[in-house]
Amino acid sequence: MKNLIALSVLLVSLSLVVHAQNSKPQLLKEPANWAFERFELPPQFAPSIPYKGAEELRFSPGMFKKDSANYFTYAFVAELENTTAVSKNDIDNYLSLYFKGLCSSTAKDRKLIIDTSKINVSIEKKNGTPSNETIYNASLNTFGVFADGAPVKLNMEVKVLTNASAKKTYLLFIVSPQEKTNAVWKELYAIQKRFVVSE
Repeated sequence: MKNLIALSVLLVSLSLVVHAQNSKPQLLKEPANWAFERFELPPQFAPSIPYKGAEELRFSPGMFKKDSANYFTYAFVAELENTTAVSKNDIDNYLSLYFKGLCSSTAKDRKLIIDTSKINVSIEKKNGTPSNETIYNASLNTFGVFADGAPVKLNMEVKVLTNASAKKTYLLFIVSPQEKTNAVWKELYAIQKRFVVSE
């Protein structure tokens, strides 16, 4: 009986250690003063996303406050396993499934009424990028379900990076409802510039 109890305690302890390790930044290590979250892909709120891997997010101070200049301003990276290429349509599909699932789930939890059919994405290749980089401009009509549920238009850039030897593709998203002339984009672009992966 003592051995069984000891084994149970050990298993619980190991589970807590693994969870703690998974909660530490492995991909998106900056900005250190932005709140952090990590979860496995596909996420529970969007199980039809056709990728396995992980996602890490960094939320700016003020991300969840509608009256903040940094409202809905954040960065996140999706690590897609066994994937060596993604198309514009793949990214469009990812964002659509992701935000429809996120908004539906969060609105239900917070007793907000939204129409997920109005969530839509527009995406196009960014002009003027170096030949060795792939970046897309995107805009997303969604809902502020972490605040009052009102419609919000998000401006985004999506940088695609590939580690061919590991068979992984990374999608780095920088996001804000602010126009790209706003000062907040200076920090978002710094995140985009610093994020690199091995090839």
